[in-house]
Amino acid sequence: MSEYVSYVPLSGLTETEREVLDAFGTGFRLDLGGRRVRGQVLAGMLTGAYPLGEGAMPALRLDDARVTGRFDLEGRTVETVITLRGCVFERTPALRMARLVSLHLRGCQAPGLRARNLRVASDLVLEDGFTCKGALDLTDATVDGSLRMIGATLRHPGAGALLGARLRVSGSVQATSLRAEGEVRLRGAHIGGSVHLTGARLSHPDGDALEASGLVVEGNLFCDSTVRTHFDSAGVVRLTGARIGGDAVFSGAQLHDGVRDKAVLVVPHGKAADRTVLDGDRLRVEGDVKLDAGFTALGSVAVRGARIGGHLLLSGARIGDPSVVAELSACFSAARAVERVPVALLADGIEIGGDVDARGGDWLGRDTDGDPHGALRAYGQVRLVDATVHGSASLSRARLYGPAIDVLFADRLRVGGTLFLRKVRVSGSVRLQNATIGSSLDCSGARLHKPRLRPNGTVKPSLDARVATIGKDLLCSRGFQAIGGVRVRLVEVEKMVSFAGARLGGRTHPDHHRTDKALSAYGLTAHELVLVFPERCPPRGAVILTRARVVSVTDGPALWAATGGVDIEDFAFEAISAQPEVPVRTRLAWLRAVQPDFAPGPYEQLAAVYSDGGEEELAQKVLLERQRRRYAELHIAGRIWGKLQHVTVGFGYRPWLAMLWLLLFWLVGTFWFSFNVMERLDSDQNPVWNPPLLATDLLLPIIDLGQDNKWRMVGPSQWVSGGLIAAGWILATTAATGATRVLKRN
Repeated sequence: MSEYVSYVPLSGLTETEREVLDAFGTGFRLDLGGRRVRGQVLAGMLTGAYPLGEGAMPALRLDDARVTGRFDLEGRTVETVITLRGCVFERTPALRMARLVSLHLRGCQAPGLRARNLRVASDLVLEDGFTCKGALDLTDATVDGSLRMIGATLRHPGAGALLGARLRVSGSVQATSLRAEGEVRLRGAHIGGSVHLTGARLSHPDGDALEASGLVVEGNLFCDSTVRTHFDSAGVVRLTGARIGGDAVFSGAQLHDGVRDKAVLVVPHGKAADRTVLDGDRLRVEGDVKLDAGFTALGSVAVRGARIGGHLLLSGARIGDPSVVAELSACFSAARAVERVPVALLADGIEIGGDVDARGGDWLGRDTDGDPHGALRAYGQVRLVDATVHGSASLSRARLYGPAIDVLFADRLRVGGTLFLRKVRVSGSVRLQNATIGSSLDCSGARLHKPRLRPNGTVKPSLDARVATIGKDLLCSRGFQAIGGVRVRLVEVEKMVSFAGARLGGRTHPDHHRTDKALSAYGLTAHELVLVFPERCPPRGAVILTRARVVSVTDGPALWAATGGVDIEDFAFEAISAQPEVPVRTRLAWLRAVQPDFAPGPYEQLAAVYSDGGEEELAQKVLLERQRRRYAELHIAGRIWGKLQHVTVGFGYRPWLAMLWLLLFWLVGTFWFSFNVMERLDSDQNPVWNPPLLATDLLLPIIDLGQDNKWRMVGPSQWVSGGLIAAGWILATTAATGATRVLKRN
């Protein structure tokens, strides 16, 4: 028996300890009512230090015992069941490298638990009020069943409350309503089932409340809320590089008191001012990630490079610190660029196999964008740079607060379906440069105020989608408003671009800066372009349509009343209409208003559209106006010559005017020669004096009717005949040219 000399000898057992030994031999449950038993005695029983009667079926089942001394099973193999309920350990149990059949410590209290490399062949139960006032050390432990910690309380403030690095659990981790003061560490742990932290409260404000980097969960991760209690984390929830085989559920969770990260540079200017509360960088989730139903993060949620097989749900979430809005608003009011950008959601490089759903829904949960209370609210920048969403992304009715910054920063975003920004309310700018949208970008009813400021304090576009590619429609209609204007430079849209009813440009406040470009659509390509703005609210700034290419365009009076003018150089289209329809002279007046300096291109483009549509008369009116404006900008002689051509022959586009002038000159000539008879040139000939025929012969070039060379013109008749000859040549040539144009067009 020398190997058991460290234990209390049989003769040294107290009456209570003998009672415990008898119950141990039979496996019966014994309630000690708070009486004391030494830990050495219990360890001796479990390791065979005391003889048992024949046919004994040992099991340690104790209720309400006070365990004194050291309960030490370090490195021991125990083949009996250990079930303790409501027991109090005065010293930290030592279970390091022990091999146990089972261990149940329901409602027990201990100053700690040293169980590194522990192995339990069934469930490890630490629940029903289990309280640990020191470190619960399960580092490298193995549990072949489930780890049950429902309702447990772990208190080790400022240090590790649960040390479970590389913990292996074959079943699930049941820790619903867990209370932990100190770090819960599951770094590199492997859980065969699910992790249930529903309603848990974790507190480690100076560091990581849940440190689960590299955690592998074959099932689901539940950090959500119940009807009565929320999952609450004071400190960082760190899931860097974790692998979740099912869903990661944070519905209704409350995350706060994150750790401020080191400031990092962000594109294009400034630094990120992050206070991370959820770090899921490189997270892999096979199912959905649910940050919805009242999820609140008073700091940054970082999921850079994450891979989500299902959906990302953000409806009803509140992300970011609302206190940052006041500082950003002050920068905007002072026209001062923001250097430290607060970040609410950092999802650069994320890949989502399904949809992103951050929209509002009604109380029946129907698909709608009508309830703003059920949508995402973000305080600070939402970053989706290089993100990929294989489904659709909906932020309809979302509220994004980031005055003077790019509140939605999504350069090179790729969305397989539609990006919905319906009725979104944005304080800041939306940046979608080089984005690729498989279906539509729907911004109907969106309102974008307080756009980002440049370093010099000037306003940038509220919606910046330059060089984006959109597979179907770009809709900025039905009450869409962008105080900083819209930039869709070099954007390719397969179908429609609509600004019907949109309000572009202006000021958020009378003292704020106003954008210089209400709409910049340089190089835009689309099938249909709708530029119908409210008549009382024309674009406040320039509208740039230079080198845009569309099949059809629909405009209205408000477009051409843009305060900064309309640049239509090389703007190409195949059909044009207006709402309401306007005559061609009104459209020509619009061109004159926006082009104080003459340029032939817009007139030629408009004339070609009318001509291709079979409206030759309208095309002629446009070309006539082009020539009129061309000559109007020449020197005085050119203007006189142009005026003469306009009146006489309509610059050759109204050849019938030449015929009228010929008739007028013929009548003048006939009248003159009727009262002024000329002498014959040759007395050998006897021509008949015929004033109408003489006037005709003088006016018609080339054709000889035998009259103009038969008479001696003297006095004023010389000038009359010369004038008729010159007028005939000019008018006949012009008429022939106009006729040729008509024949070519026909």
